Amino acid sequence: MALAITSALATAQAQALGNPAGVGALRASGTPGVPQAPVTVFVENFENKTGGTPTFLEDYVGAPPLNERYTADPPWLDHGQCNGIILNQTGADQPNCRWLQYLKGMANALGQVGGMNPPTNHAVSAYSDTANPGSDRVEFRTEQPIPIAKPNRYITFAVDVAADNCALKNPLLKFYLTGSGSDIPTFTTPINPCTDPNSKPYPGGMRGLKAGSFASDRAVLFNGTQLGIKMLNGQGEWNGNDHAFDNIRILDATPQLDKSFSPATIDEGGTSTLTMTVTNTSELAAKNDFGFTDSLPAGVSVAPSPNASTTCGSGAVSAAAGGASVALDGGDLAAGEKSCTVTVNVTAVKAGTYVNRPEAITTVGLNPPGPAPLTVKKKGATAVGTATGSGGLLSGNVVQVPVDIPVNACGNSVNVIGLLNPAAGNACVNG
Repeated sequence: MALAITSALATAQAQALGNPAGVGALRASGTPGVPQAPVTVFVENFENKTGGTPTFLEDYVGAPPLNERYTADPPWLDHGQCNGIILNQTGADQPNCRWLQYLKGMANALGQVGGMNPPTNHAVSAYSDTANPGSDRVEFRTEQPIPIAKPNRYITFAVDVAADNCALKNPLLKFYLTGSGSDIPTFTTPINPCTDPNSKPYPGGMRGLKAGSFASDRAVLFNGTQLGIKMLNGQGEWNGNDHAFDNIRILDATPQLDKSFSPATIDEGGTSTLTMTVTNTSELAAKNDFGFTDSLPAGVSVAPSPNASTTCGSGAVSAAAGGASVALDGGDLAAGEKSCTVTVNVTAVKAGTYVNRPEAITTVGLNPPGPAPLTVKKKGATAVGTATGSGGLLSGNVVQVPVDIPVNACGNSVNVIGLLNPAAGNACVNG
């Protein structure tokens, strides 16, 4: 099934920025296992210079700076069949299309889905009045390449769809990434707005109206710098297949990598488990073939018994005992899967604080993690609680208290307070 994704934010971006192009700043590391929303790379909401007069898809020009143009196969540009018409509820009628009241009702519903003003929201009609359009014909396609700022990102697509007459034949929408060799599918199951559990009923329609916002259920690890969109309709019959679409989006759905040590404090020569968590984005599309190589901090190595494992599909973990790095190759997240992990035991023989920093990690198809500290203390030492503020211990510092407590000039043992504050405990007191 297609997976739901909220489109109000994408619509707001479109209103403010026109058509944003390129991937923005990388997301900060979040809460492992809790998906964050994908980043909208591009959005077309069909609101650029559209007013009360219906516009045809092939004549529409998107907002600057791209001024994108669109087309479709001839059946989906047949305006007499009520296809390829950009219109809103309160605007003028389009001659030769007899189902305008239903098209306008779908545009209103899509305004509610996308967070626009429903009566004036524009959508593209695809009503297939009485002629079979044919299966897998192009219903929407970009004509100019869209720039992508960063390579090795997972790309997928999303769309808002309203469907009427769902008791008859249903639309089956399929997104493809174009412009980099052969067209690449970004779905395993087509989007069906009639049967998807994320569709909701809306007033109007000939036999009941359903609408929602959907993302494809597969993402492509894309290495290029520009791409195009192609949306096919797998339903080839006219009896039903009545819908409208809005808010076509390109999404950067790159998962987030996070890392942590458990326990975060160990004795010299002890063992801690390094956990690398790959968290999917909230549309939960399938992601295949991601990976990373983590160069451990100097002084930290893979433990003699690595116990390396992963839950990332068919991914393979490399972590040799005594080695200085951990790697994952060919990791997978299935559609609907929120996260997966890589775990490996590590050790260090010298006391100190070691920070596993983002710049020590190279990634493929993943957002880099934040820093992760590992504290190694002398055997038998006690980790004293932290304090903050001027003159106190810096937050996160660990004080190591040796087993052999030193003595002062009088031969008396120095208490712990004395180690922290010589004036309180290091003075010689006789008798």
